[in-house]
Amino acid sequence: MSKSHGRKSRARNTSRSRGAAYAAANAGTLHQHDSGPSNTDLQPGNPGGWGVDTAPDMRTASALIGACLERCAPCQQSLAAKLLAEDPIVLAVTAGSVYSLLAADEQDAGSLASGAGQVFFRALKSSPPGDGRSMVRCVELLSREERSALLEDALDLWMFFGHKHPGLMRAQTTGQRSASPFTFTVPGSDPEDAEPGTVLDLSGLAHPARYGVRADMTLTGFGRVASVALVPDPESPEAGYEDLHERLAWEPYIPEGLPEEDPAWVLKVHETNGTLLGIVRLLDATLLPDSPREWRPDAYDVILWSAPEPNPVSAAWLETARERGSALLYGPLDLAPATPLGLSRLLAVHARCVFTDRL
Repeated sequence: MSKSHGRKSRARNTSRSRGAAYAAANAGTLHQHDSGPSNTDLQPGNPGGWGVDTAPDMRTASALIGACLERCAPCQQSLAAKLLAEDPIVLAVTAGSVYSLLAADEQDAGSLASGAGQVFFRALKSSPPGDGRSMVRCVELLSREERSALLEDALDLWMFFGHKHPGLMRAQTTGQRSASPFTFTVPGSDPEDAEPGTVLDLSGLAHPARYGVRADMTLTGFGRVASVALVPDPESPEAGYEDLHERLAWEPYIPEGLPEEDPAWVLKVHETNGTLLGIVRLLDATLLPDSPREWRPDAYDVILWSAPEPNPVSAAWLETARERGSALLYGPLDLAPATPLGLSRLLAVHARCVFTDRL
């Protein structure tokens, strides 16, 4: 068996236990993602306006955008590294095609954009319609780290616009166009109450298992901390120990212990009335295998629980959560009166508390 075949064979075995995306990425045999625009969709209609005679090959960008839309982290990492090693025009077109939507209504790239994203956005705003040469030149002058930051910014916008804006699935020019305002909703919300514009339904991020929650206080070696117990919905067979442990990678609960805070998990609390809004896991924004893990504060990977109605907590709970800035999430908790509390069957994660006005 050749080394190549051996590597792919090991990857197939790994996929059975760790997922096809993981195995494919580590074997160098990335699988296909078709959710985003095609190679042809991304190619500029007038290559001469970008300083080239023929349209650039956008297949890597097409696959990367698809991997982001499908939230396939291993493929994102491998494809991002590949794209950053390609000709600068590929990154310029990838970013320019989606930044053109933002440019229609915004004067800058936004406070969350990197310095490289701000510079690129100004280059786009100053470009005549159909002329991408200044954007290519901008990318050429960026360092490797700055190009990576620009790519992250562009992929964030693709995540925001990609699924719902039909213009992004057709051939692009750099001309400014009018983009409809977007309003985010969550399952159970009424689109009729939303502001005018296209509604982006976040129900696709909802976790398949359903839980209720109970706010309480837990005694740990660090004192009493605000905590939230997850109670499986009896009508949701997916909810329970296996779900929290296997799907969400929660660790065993340690009595009187407090795990290290996990930056990926966030408990949203209403900043004014103190009610619980929801529990979310942030999207992993790491693009390169050798980069430290990062989570985007404005993009979710999973919505584990969202409040169907206002869920008030005690004044003591709220004060403790505000002081510490975090809360202990644990479960699955069986509230049946005849069921003893089995600590060995509890899992936990230490989540950050964010006080805001919406999920």
